[in-house]
Amino acid sequence: MVNVLKNVSNSINAGLETAFYRLGVFVGTYPRRVLAGTTFVCALFLLGLMRFQQESRLEKLWVPQDSDVIRNQDFVKQNYPAVFEQGIMVAVKLPSGGDAGALEAANIKQLYQIHTEILNSLTVYDGRNWTWDELAYRRSSSGNPWISSILALWEFDGNVINNLTTDDILAKVNEPNTLMDPWNGGVFELNSSLGGIRFSGPNSTMIVSAEAARTFHRIIANYSFDSGSGEEVDARFEDWAKKFHSIGLRGWSMFREVTVFSQFGLSEEAGKAIQGDIQLLSAGYILILAYVILNLGRYNRLQHKVWLSISGIISTGLAIGVSFGLCSAFGLFYGPVHSVLPFLLLGIGVDDMFVIVQVWSEMSNEEHTTHTVPERLGICLKRAGVSVTVTSITDLVAFLIGATTILPALRSFCIYAGIGVLFDFLLQVTFFAATVALDAERIDQRRDACLFCMRLSDDWRPFSIEGRWLYRYFKNYHVKMLRKMPVKIGVLLSTLIVGAFSIYAATQIEIFFDFFSFLPSGSYILDYDRVSDKYFADGRVRFDVYVGNVDYTSPSTQGKLDILLNNTRSDPYVSTSIGVESWFEGLRTFNDTNVTGSNFYPSLNNYLAGPGARFGSKLNYSGTASPPALLASSFQATLVKLVNTQDNIKALDSVTAAAAQTFDNGQRSFAYSRFFLGWTTDKVIDQELVRNLLLAMAAVCIVTLLLIANIVSSLCVLTCVILTVVDAVMVMHYWDVTINTVSSVVLILSVGLAVDYSAHIAHFFMTCHLKTRQERVDASLTNVGVAVFSGGFSTFLAFVLLALSSSYVFTVFFRVNLAVVIFGLWHGLVFLPTVLSLIGPASHAELKIADIGGKGDAELDTVKKPAGENGLPVGSSDPAEPKSLPSPTSLTRPKTPAWAESLGGPGDDGDERTPQLV
Repeated sequence: MVNVLKNVSNSINAGLETAFYRLGVFVGTYPRRVLAGTTFVCALFLLGLMRFQQESRLEKLWVPQDSDVIRNQDFVKQNYPAVFEQGIMVAVKLPSGGDAGALEAANIKQLYQIHTEILNSLTVYDGRNWTWDELAYRRSSSGNPWISSILALWEFDGNVINNLTTDDILAKVNEPNTLMDPWNGGVFELNSSLGGIRFSGPNSTMIVSAEAARTFHRIIANYSFDSGSGEEVDARFEDWAKKFHSIGLRGWSMFREVTVFSQFGLSEEAGKAIQGDIQLLSAGYILILAYVILNLGRYNRLQHKVWLSISGIISTGLAIGVSFGLCSAFGLFYGPVHSVLPFLLLGIGVDDMFVIVQVWSEMSNEEHTTHTVPERLGICLKRAGVSVTVTSITDLVAFLIGATTILPALRSFCIYAGIGVLFDFLLQVTFFAATVALDAERIDQRRDACLFCMRLSDDWRPFSIEGRWLYRYFKNYHVKMLRKMPVKIGVLLSTLIVGAFSIYAATQIEIFFDFFSFLPSGSYILDYDRVSDKYFADGRVRFDVYVGNVDYTSPSTQGKLDILLNNTRSDPYVSTSIGVESWFEGLRTFNDTNVTGSNFYPSLNNYLAGPGARFGSKLNYSGTASPPALLASSFQATLVKLVNTQDNIKALDSVTAAAAQTFDNGQRSFAYSRFFLGWTTDKVIDQELVRNLLLAMAAVCIVTLLLIANIVSSLCVLTCVILTVVDAVMVMHYWDVTINTVSSVVLILSVGLAVDYSAHIAHFFMTCHLKTRQERVDASLTNVGVAVFSGGFSTFLAFVLLALSSSYVFTVFFRVNLAVVIFGLWHGLVFLPTVLSLIGPASHAELKIADIGGKGDAELDTVKKPAGENGLPVGSSDPAEPKSLPSPTSLTRPKTPAWAESLGGPGDDGDERTPQLV
């Protein structure tokens, strides 16, 4: 089995090396054509942006589209199209506002003044002004506009309200009989309109004061989907909501603060959080560019890499553009979480760029001075290509696995990311490689690094040899430190202790998501949420129980309606303190007669024209049709106080099961609320997260096993990835990040990032030709450790400014990825080298020599011969050399100039070099 795996891996690696050598020679021979061709192809893909569409609707982003809650929502939208939206206002009394607080006469009068201004405001839409009376939502065509407020007790009559005294108000709210709502009908719910109610004594029901008053103004909404914003929009409601917010937030003398809320305000504020922080992306690009410039070359006019650095960033930007264009062309939406994609792809792209440049710089002085540019680029890609392919494929596979999820936003994001990673890889080995070739030509021609139209004089010498400080650190300090046995023991113990602690923290992390988290700090919607939680937070959520198109005249159906009502009332998660009112129960009480058969519709008409008018919105009913048709009905119930996400899920399961079991044979009954959409996501998010993480890690193991071709090394890489992810979960737990839709996306991304920090080291360790484990570990850290660290640090620079963000998405991305980078670099550059130095397997070169131990000396000499100019044993032909390209030997080979000798060569530091390992 081991030999089969080794043979498969050798075939894959040999094929990849051959392909990359050919690609390098081709790109090095025609760099300008490659730049033009790749740019043109990317531009074609960008045309797909013409179909770009955003998506912001919760049910389209995070709810499985084949779930019952989506089917139920479709039913509600179809049968109750006349939806409404509302503006909610909470007014909090002044500390010195009198003993009765919000119930003081002066406060009630100013509350009426605010109400009057809202009703008198004009909404501009469709070229004309709309009055409140035209916009207001009514439960029936002849009913009052639906407004919930303490003012409804006096039917919003200004003549009465302006003459009230505080004693009048207290007497009204303390009426001995059931307090009725004369404006909207039904029982008046004081707890909905008044917050912070205080009573005269511990066991008293006599209200003496209230801290806050709350009002609801409902208007008819007419939404349509806008693909540009990805939201359901209603321009008329938006204009009304803006005026509503302006009036409420103006500042009112009798109240300490007035806070407002509307669905439009929530969406607008959430959008501001992300849009306002997009500028951080530009700043992140600048930081990475500066870091790349400082680390890719040397600090002199000839050898620094300004334009090469810029080309690397451009290639990543092209990959991002291709991802967006191609996905848009295929109709994939762009969601709120997609805003982190540029940071992700930038980090991955720069990592590949550093690996390529590191291999180029580690080529010997002889290789640089005796090979043509196409040959050098072929050798460079031959050595770097497999390592870059390992990480790119594992990233790609991890994202493609994530694309199999049932959550639409995560699926779309993973496809965007997978395509971005694929083209990031392709552009690095073509577009960026072409600029490497052009930069090499520039150096051979002694042209200035910035103003390449200028040639340096023959007597030019660099003032000093600087740079490569990371290389010196790894060679002179990092490697030497990890050779010491006490350090090895300390590394293993500390990693295991932190890992055990992280596993414990992972079992304690909470599953919770609050949409208000998307809002920027200082948002007026957050002020409303704070005040509402303080004075009206009873944890109660209202939901409706719906019945479809059944024969309502049938005694059997009416019996099932009774059973449905009783099942709902007896459900342990339904509040008993707030009654469950049913239109059908009221109908029978009103008529006091049999309402089955032909009596049903006449009785229903009479009831809806009288006391049942308030139930008009609960019925999809056409009383004037012939025959009359009741297509759907519903009644409302209220859940008990729910404390956490687990309570939400249990309540969801309980009430939906109770509602669904009543009707059968194609008849439908179900429980539904907007809150159920989010709770359905909470119910599956942990399962989806674990599923995708396990599949992604399995993919990492398989891909590394095929390309590294060693079980021990592959398991070591997998262990590093697992430890990095678990440590990131620990940081989440202690940094107030819960398991939710956003953090789940970032955690799945972390698998792709974490593997980059370990796979490069493991791959080099297995291909290294040195003898002992420690020598191979030292060579791995010296040769690719710098690139791994630079890739990780550049990823950190890409998102470090997100620490200043007010966006929840960016904040979570920063916190989780900070942990991934820190622990990923630790495991890749400290823990993994320590483990490999102790139990690392033999290299492929050693295994190859061992396999041919019985062969003749001539054959063995062929294996042992040093690498030649093409990276193959001396005297052997290069099968990778393309027949259609000019022969490299026919190209002019550069001579070693005096200035290069004085520098010690493009890959030399002036000190003892690490042996070249081809």
